[in-house]
Amino acid sequence: MPSCSRSRSRAALALALAAAGALGCGTYFRVNKPLAAWNPERGYRAELHERPQASQELELLLAFSGGGTRAAAFAYGVLEELAVTHVAFDGRVRSLIDEVDQVSGVSGGSFTAAYLGLHGRDAFRDFPQRFLERNVQSALLIRLLWPINWLKLFSPYWARSDLAADYYDQTIFDGARFRDLARADAPFVAIHATDLTTGSPFAFVQDVFDYLCSDLSSYPVSRAVASSSAVPIVLSPITLRNYPNCGFEAPRWVTEAQQESGELDRRYVNARNLGGYLAKKRRYVRLIDGVVSDNLGVRGPFETWSSVDAPKRRPEGSRTREVVLVIVNAQTTPDDQWDKFDLLPSLSVILDAATSAQVNRYNLETIELLKQRFKLWNTRTEKWNPPQRFTLIETSFVDVKDPAERKYLNGLTTSLSLPEEAVTRLRHAARDALREDPGYHALIQQLGRAD
Repeated sequence: MPSCSRSRSRAALALALAAAGALGCGTYFRVNKPLAAWNPERGYRAELHERPQASQELELLLAFSGGGTRAAAFAYGVLEELAVTHVAFDGRVRSLIDEVDQVSGVSGGSFTAAYLGLHGRDAFRDFPQRFLERNVQSALLIRLLWPINWLKLFSPYWARSDLAADYYDQTIFDGARFRDLARADAPFVAIHATDLTTGSPFAFVQDVFDYLCSDLSSYPVSRAVASSSAVPIVLSPITLRNYPNCGFEAPRWVTEAQQESGELDRRYVNARNLGGYLAKKRRYVRLIDGVVSDNLGVRGPFETWSSVDAPKRRPEGSRTREVVLVIVNAQTTPDDQWDKFDLLPSLSVILDAATSAQVNRYNLETIELLKQRFKLWNTRTEKWNPPQRFTLIETSFVDVKDPAERKYLNGLTTSLSLPEEAVTRLRHAARDALREDPGYHALIQQLGRAD
Protein backbone atom coordinates (compact mmCIF):
# COMPACT_ATOMS: atom_id res chain seq x y z
CA MET A 1 0.00 0.00 0.00
CA PRO A 2 2.73 2.58 0.83
CA SER A 3 4.27 1.81 -2.56
CA CYS A 4 0.98 2.47 -4.33
CA SER A 5 0.54 5.67 -2.36
CA ARG A 6 3.99 6.89 -3.39
CA SER A 7 3.24 5.97 -7.00
CA ARG A 8 0.02 7.99 -6.95
CA SER A 9 1.87 10.95 -5.41
CA ARG A 10 4.55 10.80 -8.08
CA ALA A 11 1.91 10.55 -10.80
CA ALA A 12 0.03 13.55 -9.39
CA LEU A 13 3.24 15.56 -9.15
CA ALA A 14 4.20 14.64 -12.71
CA LEU A 15 0.74 15.65 -13.92
CA ALA A 16 0.95 18.98 -12.10
CA LEU A 17 4.40 19.70 -13.53
CA ALA A 18 3.25 18.76 -17.01
CA ALA A 19 0.25 21.06 -16.68
CA ALA A 20 2.48 23.85 -15.44
CA GLY A 21 4.85 23.35 -18.35
CA ALA A 22 2.01 23.32 -20.85
CA LEU A 23 0.51 26.47 -19.40
CA GLY A 24 3.91 28.08 -19.28
CA CYS A 25 4.54 27.46 -22.97
CA GLY A 26 1.02 28.51 -23.89
CA THR A 27 1.24 31.85 -22.15
CA TYR A 28 4.11 33.11 -24.32
CA PHE A 29 2.38 35.05 -27.06
CA ARG A 30 3.09 38.28 -28.91
CA VAL A 31 0.39 40.62 -27.73
CA ASN A 32 1.68 43.57 -29.77
CA LYS A 33 1.50 42.64 -33.42
CA PRO A 34 3.98 43.81 -36.08
CA LEU A 35 3.26 46.39 -38.76
CA ALA A 36 3.33 44.96 -42.24
CA ALA A 37 4.25 48.38 -43.59
CA TRP A 38 4.37 51.81 -41.97
CA ASN A 39 1.59 54.17 -43.00
CA PRO A 40 1.46 57.59 -41.26
CA GLU A 41 -2.13 58.02 -42.44
CA ARG A 42 -3.41 55.06 -40.47
CA GLY A 43 -3.49 53.96 -36.85
CA TYR A 44 -4.50 55.47 -33.53
CA ARG A 45 -3.03 58.97 -33.89
CA ALA A 46 -4.17 62.26 -32.38
CA GLU A 47 -3.99 64.06 -35.71
CA LEU A 48 -6.35 61.49 -37.28
CA HIS A 49 -8.85 61.53 -34.41
CA GLU A 50 -11.72 63.92 -35.12
CA ARG A 51 -14.72 65.02 -33.08
CA PRO A 52 -17.13 66.51 -35.67
CA GLN A 53 -19.51 67.92 -33.07
CA ALA A 54 -16.80 69.69 -31.05
CA SER A 55 -15.99 73.33 -31.63
CA GLN A 56 -12.96 74.14 -33.74
CA GLU A 57 -12.31 77.26 -31.66
CA LEU A 58 -11.45 75.43 -28.42
CA GLU A 59 -8.87 72.70 -27.89
CA LEU A 60 -9.42 71.21 -24.42
CA LEU A 61 -6.85 68.76 -23.04
CA LEU A 62 -7.05 66.84 -19.75
CA ALA A 63 -4.24 65.12 -17.84
CA PHE A 64 -5.10 62.66 -15.05
CA SER A 65 -2.36 61.94 -12.50
CA GLY A 66 -1.45 58.72 -10.76
CA GLY A 67 -2.58 57.78 -7.26
CA GLY A 68 -4.63 54.58 -7.51
CA THR A 69 -8.39 54.74 -7.00
CA ARG A 70 -7.90 58.11 -5.27
CA ALA A 71 -6.67 59.61 -8.53
CA ALA A 72 -9.29 57.83 -10.64
CA ALA A 73 -12.15 59.14 -8.47
CA PHE A 74 -10.74 62.68 -8.38
CA ALA A 75 -10.44 62.67 -12.18
CA TYR A 76 -13.98 61.35 -12.50
CA GLY A 77 -15.26 64.22 -10.35
CA VAL A 78 -13.64 66.71 -12.74
CA LEU A 79 -15.44 65.02 -15.64
CA GLU A 80 -18.73 65.36 -13.76
CA GLU A 81 -18.15 69.09 -13.31
CA LEU A 82 -17.27 69.54 -16.98
CA ALA A 83 -20.50 67.74 -17.90
CA VAL A 84 -22.67 70.26 -16.04
CA THR A 85 -20.73 73.33 -17.20
CA HIS A 86 -22.34 74.88 -20.26
CA VAL A 87 -20.88 77.69 -22.33
CA ALA A 88 -22.27 79.67 -25.24
CA PHE A 89 -19.70 80.11 -27.99
CA ASP A 90 -19.15 79.23 -31.62
CA GLY A 91 -22.81 79.88 -32.29
CA ARG A 92 -24.44 77.51 -29.78
CA VAL A 93 -24.59 76.30 -26.18
CA ARG A 94 -22.15 73.48 -25.39
CA SER A 95 -21.26 71.26 -22.45
CA LEU A 96 -17.52 71.27 -21.82
CA ILE A 97 -17.42 67.47 -21.52
CA ASP A 98 -18.27 67.34 -25.23
CA GLU A 99 -15.38 69.70 -26.01
CA VAL A 100 -12.60 67.53 -24.56
CA ASP A 101 -10.23 66.70 -27.42
CA GLN A 102 -7.53 64.68 -25.67
CA VAL A 103 -7.05 62.92 -22.34
CA SER A 104 -3.75 61.74 -20.91
CA GLY A 105 -3.74 59.21 -18.08
CA VAL A 106 -1.12 57.76 -15.74
CA SER A 107 -1.49 54.83 -13.35
CA GLY A 108 -4.78 55.28 -11.44
CA GLY A 109 -5.79 58.12 -13.76
CA SER A 110 -5.40 55.84 -16.78
CA PHE A 111 -8.48 53.83 -15.72
CA THR A 112 -10.69 56.93 -15.91
CA ALA A 113 -9.08 58.14 -19.12
CA ALA A 114 -9.45 54.79 -20.91
CA TYR A 115 -13.04 54.29 -19.77
CA LEU A 116 -14.00 57.78 -20.98
CA GLY A 117 -12.35 57.09 -24.33
CA LEU A 118 -14.25 53.81 -24.74
CA HIS A 119 -17.67 54.99 -23.58
CA GLY A 120 -17.85 58.77 -23.94
CA ARG A 121 -20.79 60.19 -21.99
CA ASP A 122 -21.94 56.64 -21.20
CA ALA A 123 -19.03 56.46 -18.75
CA PHE A 124 -21.27 58.34 -16.29
CA ARG A 125 -23.67 55.41 -16.17
CA ASP A 126 -21.53 52.74 -14.57
CA PHE A 127 -17.85 53.65 -14.06
CA PRO A 128 -18.23 54.09 -10.28
CA GLN A 129 -19.76 50.63 -9.96
CA ARG A 130 -17.38 48.92 -12.39
CA PHE A 131 -14.17 50.37 -10.97
CA LEU A 132 -14.23 53.17 -8.40
CA GLU A 133 -16.33 51.33 -5.82
CA ARG A 134 -14.92 47.88 -6.60
CA ASN A 135 -12.27 46.37 -4.34
CA VAL A 136 -9.84 45.69 -7.17
CA GLN A 137 -6.94 45.11 -4.79
CA SER A 138 -8.66 42.22 -3.01
CA ALA A 139 -9.87 40.78 -6.31
CA LEU A 140 -6.30 40.67 -7.65
CA LEU A 141 -5.07 39.04 -4.45
CA ILE A 142 -7.77 36.36 -4.66
CA ARG A 143 -6.82 35.64 -8.25
CA LEU A 144 -3.19 35.35 -7.24
CA LEU A 145 -4.23 32.66 -4.73
CA TRP A 146 -6.16 30.60 -7.29
CA PRO A 147 -4.28 27.31 -7.94
CA ILE A 148 -4.70 27.61 -11.74
CA ASN A 149 -2.83 30.91 -11.61
CA TRP A 150 -0.04 29.30 -9.60
CA LEU A 151 0.54 27.05 -12.60
CA LYS A 152 0.58 29.99 -14.98
CA LEU A 153 3.07 31.81 -12.82
CA PHE A 154 5.54 28.97 -13.38
CA SER A 155 5.99 30.44 -16.84
CA PRO A 156 8.74 33.08 -17.22
CA TYR A 157 6.50 34.81 -19.77
CA TRP A 158 3.40 35.30 -17.58
CA ALA A 159 3.63 37.29 -14.36
CA ARG A 160 1.61 39.35 -11.88
CA SER A 161 0.85 42.24 -14.25
CA ASP A 162 -0.44 39.76 -16.84
CA LEU A 163 -2.84 38.50 -14.18
CA ALA A 164 -3.92 42.10 -13.47
CA ALA A 165 -4.35 42.85 -17.20
CA ASP A 166 -6.57 39.78 -17.64
CA TYR A 167 -8.72 40.89 -14.71
CA TYR A 168 -9.07 44.44 -16.05
CA ASP A 169 -9.91 43.04 -19.48
CA GLN A 170 -12.74 40.88 -18.15
CA THR A 171 -14.29 43.10 -15.50
CA ILE A 172 -13.68 46.69 -16.63
CA PHE A 173 -12.76 47.02 -20.31
CA ASP A 174 -14.71 44.11 -21.87
CA GLY A 175 -11.92 42.98 -24.16
CA ALA A 176 -11.53 46.40 -25.81
CA ARG A 177 -8.66 47.10 -28.19
CA PHE A 178 -7.19 50.46 -29.15
CA ARG A 179 -9.16 50.45 -32.38
CA ASP A 180 -12.27 50.68 -30.16
CA LEU A 181 -11.01 54.04 -28.86
CA ALA A 182 -11.27 55.57 -32.32
CA ARG A 183 -14.83 56.79 -31.84
CA ALA A 184 -16.09 60.24 -32.80
CA ASP A 185 -18.09 60.88 -29.62
CA ALA A 186 -15.10 60.53 -27.26
CA PRO A 187 -11.70 62.22 -26.91
CA PHE A 188 -8.35 60.83 -28.00
CA VAL A 189 -6.69 58.96 -25.13
CA ALA A 190 -2.96 58.62 -24.41
CA ILE A 191 -2.05 56.15 -21.66
CA HIS A 192 1.45 56.62 -20.24
CA ALA A 193 3.85 54.08 -18.74
CA THR A 194 7.61 54.19 -18.08
CA ASP A 195 10.35 52.53 -20.11
CA LEU A 196 12.21 50.54 -17.46
CA THR A 197 15.57 50.81 -19.26
CA THR A 198 15.65 54.53 -20.04
CA GLY A 199 13.29 55.81 -17.33
CA SER A 200 11.49 57.88 -19.95
CA PRO A 201 7.72 58.20 -20.48
CA PHE A 202 6.18 55.75 -22.95
CA ALA A 203 2.85 56.66 -24.54
CA PHE A 204 0.43 54.14 -25.99
CA VAL A 205 -0.16 55.96 -29.26
CA GLN A 206 0.65 54.80 -32.78
CA ASP A 207 3.28 57.53 -33.19
CA VAL A 208 5.35 55.76 -30.50
CA PHE A 209 4.48 52.23 -31.65
CA ASP A 210 5.85 53.22 -35.07
CA TYR A 211 9.34 53.11 -33.55
CA LEU A 212 8.67 49.47 -32.59
CA CYS A 213 7.19 48.72 -36.03
CA SER A 214 4.14 47.50 -34.16
CA ASP A 215 0.39 47.91 -34.70
CA LEU A 216 -1.33 49.49 -31.71
CA SER A 217 -4.89 49.09 -33.02
CA SER A 218 -5.13 45.43 -31.98
CA TYR A 219 -3.43 45.90 -28.61
CA PRO A 220 -5.65 45.39 -25.51
CA VAL A 221 -6.51 48.58 -23.64
CA SER A 222 -6.32 46.57 -20.42
CA ARG A 223 -2.62 45.80 -20.96
CA ALA A 224 -1.82 49.46 -21.54
CA VAL A 225 -3.57 50.33 -18.27
CA ALA A 226 -1.79 47.45 -16.52
CA SER A 227 1.54 48.82 -17.79
CA SER A 228 0.68 52.32 -16.63
CA SER A 229 -0.17 51.06 -13.13
CA ALA A 230 2.52 48.37 -12.77
CA VAL A 231 3.94 49.49 -9.43
CA PRO A 232 7.54 48.21 -9.19
CA ILE A 233 8.06 45.10 -7.03
CA VAL A 234 4.32 44.78 -6.29
CA LEU A 235 3.58 44.14 -9.97
CA SER A 236 5.80 42.97 -12.80
CA PRO A 237 6.77 44.87 -15.98
CA ILE A 238 4.70 44.44 -19.14
CA THR A 239 6.77 43.45 -22.18
CA LEU A 240 6.46 44.73 -25.74
CA ARG A 241 8.23 43.29 -28.78
CA ASN A 242 10.38 45.59 -30.94
CA TYR A 243 10.04 44.36 -34.53
CA PRO A 244 12.45 44.68 -37.47
CA ASN A 245 12.31 47.59 -39.92
CA CYS A 246 8.91 48.30 -41.46
CA GLY A 247 9.85 51.36 -43.51
CA PHE A 248 9.24 53.81 -40.68
CA GLU A 249 10.86 57.23 -41.07
CA ALA A 250 11.46 59.11 -37.84
CA PRO A 251 10.83 62.88 -37.71
CA ARG A 252 13.82 64.92 -38.86
CA TRP A 253 14.43 66.42 -35.43
CA VAL A 254 15.15 62.95 -33.95
CA THR A 255 18.03 62.42 -36.37
CA GLU A 256 19.28 65.99 -36.17
CA ALA A 257 19.28 66.09 -32.36
CA GLN A 258 21.44 62.97 -32.18
CA GLN A 259 23.91 64.30 -34.75
CA GLU A 260 24.29 67.75 -33.23
CA SER A 261 27.20 68.17 -30.86
CA GLY A 262 26.73 70.15 -27.68
CA GLU A 263 25.28 69.85 -24.22
CA LEU A 264 23.29 66.92 -22.93
CA ASP A 265 19.96 68.74 -23.14
CA ARG A 266 16.36 67.55 -22.99
CA ARG A 267 15.96 67.48 -26.77
CA TYR A 268 19.02 65.27 -27.26
CA VAL A 269 18.04 62.80 -24.52
CA ASN A 270 14.52 62.51 -25.90
CA ALA A 271 15.86 61.85 -29.40
CA ARG A 272 18.42 59.34 -28.09
CA ASN A 273 15.73 57.36 -26.27
CA LEU A 274 13.58 57.18 -29.39
CA GLY A 275 16.62 56.34 -31.48
CA GLY A 276 17.26 53.38 -29.19
CA TYR A 277 14.07 51.76 -30.48
CA LEU A 278 15.09 52.41 -34.09
CA ALA A 279 18.47 50.71 -33.69
CA LYS A 280 16.59 47.44 -33.00
CA LYS A 281 19.26 46.29 -30.56
CA ARG A 282 16.54 46.42 -27.93
CA ARG A 283 14.41 43.48 -29.02
CA TYR A 284 12.04 43.96 -26.09
CA VAL A 285 10.73 46.95 -24.17
CA ARG A 286 9.80 46.53 -20.50
CA LEU A 287 7.20 48.93 -19.12
CA ILE A 288 6.38 49.83 -15.53
CA ASP A 289 4.19 52.34 -13.66
CA GLY A 290 3.98 55.69 -15.44
CA VAL A 291 4.35 57.49 -12.10
CA VAL A 292 8.07 56.61 -12.12
CA SER A 293 8.73 58.99 -15.04
CA ASP A 294 5.76 61.35 -14.91
CA ASN A 295 2.98 61.37 -12.33
CA LEU A 296 0.97 63.99 -14.22
CA GLY A 297 0.80 62.42 -17.66
CA VAL A 298 2.16 65.51 -19.40
CA ARG A 299 5.91 64.94 -19.37
CA GLY A 300 5.86 62.80 -22.50
CA PRO A 301 3.92 65.37 -24.54
CA PHE A 302 6.05 68.14 -23.04
CA GLU A 303 9.24 66.45 -24.25
CA THR A 304 7.74 66.48 -27.75
CA TRP A 305 6.62 70.09 -27.44
CA SER A 306 10.12 71.05 -26.29
CA SER A 307 11.51 69.64 -29.53
CA VAL A 308 9.35 71.88 -31.70
CA ASP A 309 8.11 75.43 -31.42
CA ALA A 310 4.87 77.24 -32.06
CA PRO A 311 4.60 78.36 -35.71
CA LYS A 312 5.26 82.01 -36.47
CA ARG A 313 1.87 82.39 -38.09
CA ARG A 314 -1.52 80.73 -37.73
CA PRO A 315 -1.67 77.43 -39.66
CA GLU A 316 -3.87 77.64 -42.72
CA GLY A 317 -7.46 76.66 -41.97
CA SER A 318 -7.01 76.76 -38.17
CA ARG A 319 -9.82 78.37 -36.15
CA THR A 320 -8.46 77.56 -32.70
CA ARG A 321 -8.55 80.49 -30.28
CA GLU A 322 -8.22 78.75 -26.91
CA VAL A 323 -5.87 75.87 -26.06
CA VAL A 324 -6.51 74.74 -22.48
CA LEU A 325 -4.68 72.06 -20.51
CA VAL A 326 -6.37 70.96 -17.27
CA ILE A 327 -4.06 68.96 -14.99
CA VAL A 328 -5.97 66.88 -12.44
CA ASN A 329 -3.43 66.23 -9.72
CA ALA A 330 -4.32 63.79 -6.92
CA GLN A 331 -0.97 63.97 -5.14
CA THR A 332 -1.00 64.12 -1.35
CA THR A 333 1.01 66.49 0.82
CA PRO A 334 3.50 65.27 3.47
CA ASP A 335 2.18 64.26 6.87
CA ASP A 336 4.07 66.15 9.58
CA GLN A 337 2.63 64.22 12.54
CA TRP A 338 5.95 62.39 13.09
CA ASP A 339 7.69 65.72 13.63
CA LYS A 340 5.70 66.16 16.84
CA PHE A 341 7.10 63.09 18.61
CA ASP A 342 10.51 61.72 19.47
CA LEU A 343 9.67 58.31 18.02
CA LEU A 344 11.04 57.18 14.65
CA PRO A 345 8.43 56.59 11.92
CA SER A 346 7.94 53.07 10.59
CA LEU A 347 9.72 51.78 7.50
CA SER A 348 6.53 51.98 5.42
CA VAL A 349 6.03 55.62 6.42
CA ILE A 350 9.63 56.44 5.52
CA LEU A 351 9.37 54.75 2.11
CA ASP A 352 6.05 56.45 1.37
CA ALA A 353 7.41 59.86 2.39
CA ALA A 354 10.57 59.44 0.32
CA THR A 355 8.62 58.39 -2.77
CA SER A 356 6.01 61.12 -2.36
CA ALA A 357 8.67 63.79 -1.92
CA GLN A 358 10.34 62.88 -5.20
CA VAL A 359 7.05 62.68 -7.10
CA ASN A 360 5.79 65.99 -5.70
CA ARG A 361 9.00 67.83 -6.55
CA TYR A 362 8.95 66.41 -10.07
CA ASN A 363 5.30 67.45 -10.42
CA LEU A 364 6.22 70.99 -9.41
CA GLU A 365 9.05 71.17 -11.91
CA THR A 366 6.87 69.83 -14.71
CA ILE A 367 4.14 72.38 -14.05
CA GLU A 368 6.67 75.22 -13.90
CA LEU A 369 8.19 74.13 -17.22
CA LEU A 370 4.75 74.04 -18.80
CA LYS A 371 3.95 77.51 -17.53
CA GLN A 372 7.17 78.83 -19.06
CA ARG A 373 6.43 77.13 -22.39
CA PHE A 374 2.86 78.43 -22.48
CA LYS A 375 4.06 81.94 -21.66
CA LEU A 376 6.57 81.75 -24.50
CA TRP A 377 3.95 80.56 -26.95
CA ASN A 378 1.47 83.21 -25.87
CA THR A 379 3.94 85.99 -26.68
CA ARG A 380 3.95 84.69 -30.23
CA THR A 381 0.33 83.67 -30.78
CA GLU A 382 -1.18 86.82 -29.25
CA LYS A 383 -0.01 88.62 -32.38
CA TRP A 384 -1.99 86.36 -34.67
CA ASN A 385 -5.24 87.53 -36.21
CA PRO A 386 -7.33 86.39 -34.45
CA PRO A 387 -5.03 85.68 -31.46
CA GLN A 388 -4.64 82.25 -29.88
CA ARG A 389 -4.17 81.73 -26.14
CA PHE A 390 -2.61 78.86 -24.17
CA THR A 391 -3.98 78.34 -20.65
CA LEU A 392 -2.83 75.95 -17.91
CA ILE A 393 -5.23 75.00 -15.11
CA GLU A 394 -4.19 72.71 -12.27
CA THR A 395 -6.73 71.35 -9.84
CA SER A 396 -5.58 69.42 -6.79
CA PHE A 397 -6.25 68.82 -3.11
CA VAL A 398 -4.65 72.20 -2.42
CA ASP A 399 -7.72 73.80 -4.02
CA VAL A 400 -10.05 72.16 -1.47
CA LYS A 401 -11.01 75.04 0.84
CA ASP A 402 -12.22 73.09 3.88
CA PRO A 403 -9.13 72.21 6.03
CA ALA A 404 -10.82 69.17 7.55
CA GLU A 405 -11.81 67.81 4.14
CA ARG A 406 -8.35 68.52 2.74
CA LYS A 407 -6.80 66.59 5.66
CA TYR A 408 -9.15 63.68 5.03
CA LEU A 409 -8.26 63.52 1.33
CA ASN A 410 -4.54 63.69 2.07
CA GLY A 411 -4.94 60.71 4.37
CA LEU A 412 -6.27 58.44 1.62
CA THR A 413 -3.78 55.80 0.58
CA THR A 414 -2.57 55.02 -2.92
CA SER A 415 -4.28 51.70 -3.56
CA LEU A 416 -6.89 50.09 -5.80
CA SER A 417 -9.43 49.91 -3.00
CA LEU A 418 -11.29 52.73 -1.26
CA PRO A 419 -14.54 52.83 0.74
CA GLU A 420 -17.58 54.13 -1.10
CA GLU A 421 -17.66 57.16 1.19
CA ALA A 422 -14.10 58.09 0.19
CA VAL A 423 -14.96 57.79 -3.51
CA THR A 424 -17.98 60.04 -3.07
CA ARG A 425 -16.02 62.68 -1.14
CA LEU A 426 -13.25 62.65 -3.76
CA ARG A 427 -15.76 63.24 -6.55
CA HIS A 428 -17.39 66.13 -4.70
CA ALA A 429 -14.00 67.62 -3.79
CA ALA A 430 -12.87 67.53 -7.41
CA ARG A 431 -16.02 69.28 -8.59
CA ASP A 432 -15.69 71.99 -5.94
CA ALA A 433 -11.97 72.47 -6.58
CA LEU A 434 -12.41 72.92 -10.33
CA ARG A 435 -15.49 75.12 -9.97
CA GLU A 436 -13.66 77.50 -7.62
CA ASP A 437 -10.38 77.60 -9.54
CA PRO A 438 -9.59 81.18 -10.72
CA GLY A 439 -8.20 79.95 -14.03
CA TYR A 440 -11.33 77.93 -14.68
CA HIS A 441 -13.48 80.94 -13.80
CA ALA A 442 -11.55 83.07 -16.29
CA LEU A 443 -11.91 80.41 -19.00
CA ILE A 444 -15.68 80.15 -18.56
CA GLN A 445 -15.97 83.93 -18.68
CA GLN A 446 -13.85 84.03 -21.81
CA LEU A 447 -15.94 81.36 -23.53
CA GLY A 448 -19.26 82.75 -22.28
CA ARG A 449 -21.19 80.95 -19.55
CA ALA A 450 -24.66 79.74 -20.49
CA ASP A 451 -26.83 79.87 -17.36
